[in-house]
Amino acid sequence: MFSLTFDDLIDLWKENQFLIPEEGLLFFGLRGCQPADMEDGHNFQDSHYLMLADVNYRNPRCTLGQVNLDDRTFSIFSGSTVPNIKNIKKAQKRGGKGANQLMTGYHENYKKGWHRSSSIYGHRAFRMDSPLPIRRSYDDLDYDELDRVEYMVPYDNLHAAWSMGSDSRYSSAGCQVVVGFPQCKHRNGEQNSGSWAVFYDNAYNANQEEFDYILLNGRDALSASNKNPPTRLRYGSNGSLVKELQHKLNEKELYQGAIDGKLGELTLYALINFQKTEYGKSSADGILGPITAKSLGITLNHS
Repeated sequence: MFSLTFDDLIDLWKENQFLIPEEGLLFFGLRGCQPADMEDGHNFQDSHYLMLADVNYRNPRCTLGQVNLDDRTFSIFSGSTVPNIKNIKKAQKRGGKGANQLMTGYHENYKKGWHRSSSIYGHRAFRMDSPLPIRRSYDDLDYDELDRVEYMVPYDNLHAAWSMGSDSRYSSAGCQVVVGFPQCKHRNGEQNSGSWAVFYDNAYNANQEEFDYILLNGRDALSASNKNPPTRLRYGSNGSLVKELQHKLNEKELYQGAIDGKLGELTLYALINFQKTEYGKSSADGILGPITAKSLGITLNHS
């Protein structure tokens, strides 16, 4: 178990070269990490206790959170950032189609809207209608660097998990989900319940229509709690260090896009292709860490 503060989160995001809004509500996810206290975490505070957890694709083993940038506090909720095993098995029979896992990074503009609006299970949630980098697994029942990367609109919304808690099942084919149940026709209009009810109310009562979402891993949060988050570049990073990466990849004829300091689709694919060539497919995570940076002649200066 470890304590994570608001300042730890901000430091972690800065080391990933993310451009953080100055105000409002911001969403985040930590894959393979759970709230230590499932109830107290709902309160907006300047720190919370978390614990690392193994992702098993059967039970919620992740944390979703909301940061209030105006008063420098955050809340945390049990949930999942990966698809469940039932949907992964179905997708495997279709070459991976039907389930995906969102890659870590900075993902902009989750909008207030509907999830599965035409279904009796449809409910008000947060829609993602923009292209995102995802992985698809077609040969096994988990997701890793051997699985193919696609950049597309997967409609990985953020919604209720249809789950009683961290020891129960949950519903997701790739969406980000919060433990609890939604108000919908299937439940005869019963009110939102569980952690989802709190998450929903916090966001829908906020005076904004869109929310950016930062997804990282539990071990990233642990490093931040130890006051030593490493500098990394990944999808959604911005700034001069990204420009240097683009220059280096361009010199190797792997990147032909604009030198704009934004690690988007083309830069991500170029970085992955470099890693495949240099280290093999199993090490192509699309993240510029110290080993890849050294091979490219880039110095990752700690902020």
